Amino acid sequence: MARTILILMLTIFAAGCTNDKPRPKGFAGGAEAKALELRQGSYSIHHFVKGDTVYVECFVPKGNFGVPDKKLKDGELFVTVSIDGNKQKRFMTPAFSISGLKTGYHDILLNVHAYNRPDISHKPRSWTVKVD
Repeated sequence: MARTILILMLTIFAAGCTNDKPRPKGFAGGAEAKALELRQGSYSIHHFVKGDTVYVECFVPKGNFGVPDKKLKDGELFVTVSIDGNKQKRFMTPAFSISGLKTGYHDILLNVHAYNRPDISHKPRSWTVKVD
């Protein structure tokens, strides 16, 4: 009886030491999974207004933003912001500020882009802020 239990325990132990772990159905792997998640456009934005400045934070899961003052690499993210439908400003970092806004309500439209990757797209986000 003890011999049977010992053989059974050794078999279970040996089976647990393998490197072949089951993968979830639909697992695409490293870069492909990252691109798939970015294609879904899941990101969040937080903002607050202080004086005539709007401070914005953009959270993109598994997204890499470019480095300011350097050339973008393929797939690196950047943000374009349009205020009241006027000219767009481009930001290379996920946190930035928009200053010099006049008193009143302003419509802000934010887009997240991936450099040279048209297959990665995000839904534009818009909101209204009130500057006192």
